[in-house]
Amino acid sequence: MKRFLILLLAVMTLSAYSVTAAENVEIYIDNELLECEVSPVNIDERVLVPMRAIFEALGLQVFWNGENRTVWAERGDEFICIPIDSAEIGTGVKNSDGADVWVDTIQVDVPAQIINDRTFVPVRAVSETLGSRVSWDGERNRVVIDSRRKEKGVVYYTSLSDYGKLYSVGKNALLRQKLSDKTAYNLKMYDGFVYYGAKENNYIYRANDEIGESVVVSRAANMLAVENGYIYYQELDGRKKNYGVLYRLNLENNETERLTDNVVQYPQKYRDYIYFNLDNDSKMYGLTLDGTGLVTIDTGDKPVLHPFNCVFYGDYILMEDGEWYGHIIRMDLDGSNAAAITKSNSIIFKNQEVTEQVIYLNPEQGQDIYSVNLDGSNLHLVHEGDPTWLDIELLAKYDNAIYYRHPFRKEIYRVNIDGSNETYIGYADDIKIDGGLIFTSYNGLYIDNYDVSGTVKIYPRAVDKFTVSDGNVYLTDKLSSRLHYADYSGNSYAVTADAVGEWVCE
Repeated sequence: MKRFLILLLAVMTLSAYSVTAAENVEIYIDNELLECEVSPVNIDERVLVPMRAIFEALGLQVFWNGENRTVWAERGDEFICIPIDSAEIGTGVKNSDGADVWVDTIQVDVPAQIINDRTFVPVRAVSETLGSRVSWDGERNRVVIDSRRKEKGVVYYTSLSDYGKLYSVGKNALLRQKLSDKTAYNLKMYDGFVYYGAKENNYIYRANDEIGESVVVSRAANMLAVENGYIYYQELDGRKKNYGVLYRLNLENNETERLTDNVVQYPQKYRDYIYFNLDNDSKMYGLTLDGTGLVTIDTGDKPVLHPFNCVFYGDYILMEDGEWYGHIIRMDLDGSNAAAITKSNSIIFKNQEVTEQVIYLNPEQGQDIYSVNLDGSNLHLVHEGDPTWLDIELLAKYDNAIYYRHPFRKEIYRVNIDGSNETYIGYADDIKIDGGLIFTSYNGLYIDNYDVSGTVKIYPRAVDKFTVSDGNVYLTDKLSSRLHYADYSGNSYAVTADAVGEWVCE
């Protein structure tokens, strides 16, 4: 008999709700009618269905604990627990030790209930918790569930519910499987495999949902990139973090090439170069990918130049010529043609899209925002900062507009690059721009038009982090850290049952 854990939740009485038969309401799952022994019921405009019918149709085994009045359902290593007459549903997974790990608590408008000796559960809450899309077809009086069984694609992720081990799951939330017993980090997707480091030994491994795991580099290494048939990595010697000799591995023939004779620090790959520092040197270096060409990047001033402080901006390197900030120096990727494009202390906005304009802050003049062309022309004030703010955060640049935020009040503003049409947008923890649409997170995830004319909430709870690409939004829930998918119309559903750290998609 399965071991049941009881959720200590507030109990709500059936008498608080208006119960009616959901006359002629049908439940369709993947275009097939759900056959139920008894009809669904309508409680305060929420449809509830017999528990066994809906769970078994979605591929779960169902158990009933009469003593605790609790429904328990399992699918592989994931489970869902539904106490009767409670406003909350608990979900979780079993970890590698076989222990039940509680991950999420779902609030429901109408709880599961026993009616005429039958157990009914809320169809939308249960289905979406298990990764299905749910919609209402008012014309046909139907609840329409899309289990997404036929949806292709795989998500690879580190499970915070299982000590950071590597897992895969279908984008349809099915076929969850563990791929590694190691604690994975630095996930990179390439040619159908996920490449990653293991914290136990810092070796580089690769895996996918069909073949499983294999070691690629059996030495402690810092993986820089996987692309064009090569892994670029730094063999670590243990004396310092990000300190060691550079190598590349040919993935076709497994031949390894040593790229540097000396150990290097803080390597970063960008386009045709790997940039790095040497010990006791104020310069930065760029090495061609085959190791045959070395260029020196030196502004001639005292501060040490670090790749992690540079902005690699299209065909150029932008750097602040100072220890904390300074004039912005623009140069070619090989370090040639260096020229100052500002004459005042500047902090470059590091996440701006590549255009002819470079956006930066002047930290000594009330956090003023400036714009300057790459050739140094058209330098002008975009926004005059308020000295009482103490700080200002540049969040995004899209088309001809800049988005910035008051860091304490989290108020978002937009202003055109020419300084016109400064507008208050709203509150946000984060903001992303994609195809002229604005995505903001603040106690939910919202989508809006570029002119902020029609806000739509596409995820109802607080979001930790999210990505937007080609009409797809993946996000982690701030409370549970479960990975969810949302579309631009406001439909969202869970992809993982467990808490997620890093993730990459095919």
